[in-house]
Amino acid sequence: MAHKYKKNFGKSERDQRKALFDEAHKIMKEVGNTEQYIIDDLVAKAQVITATLVGSNHYTVRNVKFQTVVIDEAGQATEPVAWSALLHADRAILAGDPCQLPPTVVSDRARKAGFEVSLLERLLAMPESVPSVLLNTQYRMSEALALFPSVESYGGRLLSHVDNADIRLSGSEWSEPPFLFIDTAGAGWEERQEEGNGVSRWNPAEADYLVRLTHRLVEEGIFEADIGLITPYAAQARLLRERLGRAEVEIDSVDGFQGREKDVILVSLVRSNDTAEIGFLAETRRTHVAITRARKLLVLVGDSVTLGSHPWYQRLIDRAAEMAGHRSVYEDPIGIDLV
Repeated sequence: MAHKYKKNFGKSERDQRKALFDEAHKIMKEVGNTEQYIIDDLVAKAQVITATLVGSNHYTVRNVKFQTVVIDEAGQATEPVAWSALLHADRAILAGDPCQLPPTVVSDRARKAGFEVSLLERLLAMPESVPSVLLNTQYRMSEALALFPSVESYGGRLLSHVDNADIRLSGSEWSEPPFLFIDTAGAGWEERQEEGNGVSRWNPAEADYLVRLTHRLVEEGIFEADIGLITPYAAQARLLRERLGRAEVEIDSVDGFQGREKDVILVSLVRSNDTAEIGFLAETRRTHVAITRARKLLVLVGDSVTLGSHPWYQRLIDRAAEMAGHRSVYEDPIGIDLV
């Protein structure tokens, strides 16, 4: 029976099919040429083209030569990726902060080869060969909050604009002091280590305290959207999200908060142990990012004995004490027991 349904497919049909394929191929080629013409025309007429560093090698702009390439957040770009964009231009401007987070490099081999050092950081180490300019006025936080990062990271050269030098939480008991270090030393709030890869850590007691503190801030009239919770550890961030239950309060790792700001920033530093080990917190640029996200109020929660084993953290705690902001976890910041 099969022969009854066999299609008659001879030379004529083959020629017809070939002609259709040829026509389709011709149309597709014309469409491609038209698309490329439109892209080339748009690129030629554009004064500014934006792209990621990897995207700068997209076929639409791969062969375009620019007068100037500007790389923003250059401190987070690995050098090879930065060069892939710089090859497109006669002049380059790198904008970034080497005192903030370095490039994210997963490979141990790449780290040992120096890939965590950005091109920006390397060039700033050669000031005689590459001119640099410090943007020395900050418009985010109060002068009281800016003093520590200015001295520690920028040689005291970071100034505060007059418009924000004295900003505070208006009409709030939390307006003074604007910087608090809530000390968990002696409370027995030890950190825990994530099972499996053993990289991330969390501190349940510290998380519970921060949840209570956040509720307290909201009850006193501070908008949830104006509060940010930051922690260096992903496991602690997950725990805070699970336990807080306030949708408008942003919770993230330090890496996720870089470039952001909030009126109120609460920082969970997590590390608390008998051996005073602070792990990757010894890379103080990470904590520098955390403490520079706040505009009006910064609250750090951590163990002064563990953290104070590192000179940078001891100076940070001392700065809080100078502002009458070093409090035991057994003291409420403004007079009510939270423990």
